Amino acid sequence: MPNRLKEVTYLTMKMLKKYDIVLPSTYSKTFENIAVELEVDFDNIEVLLKELNQESEQVDNIVKKTNDNLTQLQESTTNAQKAIEVNDADSLKEISKELVAMKSQINFLQKELFSDPLTGAYNRRWYSDYYLKDEVFQNDGFLAFLDLDKFKEINDKYGHLIGDQVLKYLVKFLEKELEGIDANIIRYAGDEFLIIFNKSKSTIIHAERTIQDIQEKISHQKLKSAKIKELQFSFSYGFIHFTRGDHSEDILDQVDELMYKNKQRNS
Repeated sequence: MPNRLKEVTYLTMKMLKKYDIVLPSTYSKTFENIAVELEVDFDNIEVLLKELNQESEQVDNIVKKTNDNLTQLQESTTNAQKAIEVNDADSLKEISKELVAMKSQINFLQKELFSDPLTGAYNRRWYSDYYLKDEVFQNDGFLAFLDLDKFKEINDKYGHLIGDQVLKYLVKFLEKELEGIDANIIRYAGDEFLIIFNKSKSTIIHAERTIQDIQEKISHQKLKSAKIKELQFSFSYGFIHFTRGDHSEDILDQVDELMYKNKQRNS
């Protein structure tokens, strides 16, 4: 439910962004309409608050474990310094083992904090807190904005569990096609994904052609399950070049318009 709430909130703000003034009643009505469209039920507020609290506790737990690791790192550094001073090889070996285990734990915590729990792609927190700084790009690159075509129809016809499987399949497919390419996959919201290409290791022609090829390939894939004989889906995309210092919101607005033009051509 927290992820669905974020999706409704994001889509509401996206829809109302074009207005200079938004009255509370307008926001409320828009929020309600989107919630109904996505079949999100907020009637049981106690359940909703409980789930939101669980997510908050998860983040707090990650922060606590990270702080514990930092404390241990400080102790290990102090012990290592003493061991070096007295040339204690056995102690240095034990400290080395501690650091290896600590590195593994930190990597796990970082992945948990910055990963979308459904698809395993990076989440918006990674994009906002790690890739950007104060909502500004720190490097040059290329950005593709992907939006699944008629995803609501898939959910309506087959159910949200199958819809979730489609999203997971898409990310796995993208990971396979982008293997060996310096690109990051982010689940931005619902069925919207970002793919960021490192400019220093790619060209605008190569990056966009890669997205075009993936778009063509995915449209020919056929998903099957015990309950579904055959399911096909596709996505539309926008593609744009960004430079260091560009504001994320400006780039996302532009690439969003390009995506809708692509969707209109494909419909």
